[in-house]
Amino acid sequence: MTDVKACLYDSEGSDREITLDEIDIDSVSDKQLLWINVLKRDEELLEQVTSKLRLKNVPFQKVVAASGRPDLDGFEGFFRFSIDSAVTLKNLPPERLKVDFLVGKNFVVTVHEDEVEYFTEFRDRENGETQFGELDAEVFVATLIDLNIISYFHAIDELERQVDKLDQKILKADLQPEEFLDEMIQLRKSVSKLRRWLTPHRKVLYALARADLRQVAESGSAKHYKRLTEHFESAVEAVESSRETVLGVFDLYATKAAQLTNLFIKRLTFLTLITGSLGVIAGALGMNYKAPFFDHPLGFWITVGGMILVAIGLTGIARLRRWI
Repeated sequence: MTDVKACLYDSEGSDREITLDEIDIDSVSDKQLLWINVLKRDEELLEQVTSKLRLKNVPFQKVVAASGRPDLDGFEGFFRFSIDSAVTLKNLPPERLKVDFLVGKNFVVTVHEDEVEYFTEFRDRENGETQFGELDAEVFVATLIDLNIISYFHAIDELERQVDKLDQKILKADLQPEEFLDEMIQLRKSVSKLRRWLTPHRKVLYALARADLRQVAESGSAKHYKRLTEHFESAVEAVESSRETVLGVFDLYATKAAQLTNLFIKRLTFLTLITGSLGVIAGALGMNYKAPFFDHPLGFWITVGGMILVAIGLTGIARLRRWI
């Protein structure tokens, strides 16, 4: 069944993929760990999986729901929780993917739509003989949650790459205000999304690290979840820092706009200087008095040439003094 991928990790034998029909939870020993990855939020399919694991009172409605805030529920023999993963797409805003976990003695069930990138990378990287069978399910889950937190760091990296790209456009090109505002709004939305998706995990992670969650406390994996909360807080700080980075783009744009405005004012002032100087010359020549110059047959062209020389001279002086 392509919608269910199950792997049995055996520290005393060979790790192998098995089918849903081959699952026998009673035969899974303490030296083995069963990971069942369900790639479709289908209640009927989930009932088949949980019946193989002999789980009772599974909140199917919560698990098959495609959205919802991260939360945690404890049941007899297992606990269930959900988290939100950040899916990174190049040059596009991040997307959210909800992942549900069912965790019991020697087994872990993950439920989500389609493939999760870091799950696939994890399976490919650890392809071969591993010692995962010796791990408690709770410790194994801590590893998967840590990979989920890393997905937010990847999203932040992509966001910062987009910020750098926008910085270059601001510095090298004449970016139109409408284009800048559109990209700025998109970046702000992306940061807000990451923060809104990440911070609710604090409730789940802190609950997993507390001693009152008996399954985690008895497994001795609480220390792993405490380290996980530290990693989570680092991710929150990174998201907050990325927000400041995005705001810094606006400061850069405002500085560049002010620089362009100053340059425009300088050029406009210089243009006024030239036209004013030429106006003085034209005004002097237009005064009502007689001079031999006015009778010269090339007087008009001499005047025009003189004005051009004055303009060139003023421009040369302005260039030397770096006024323009």
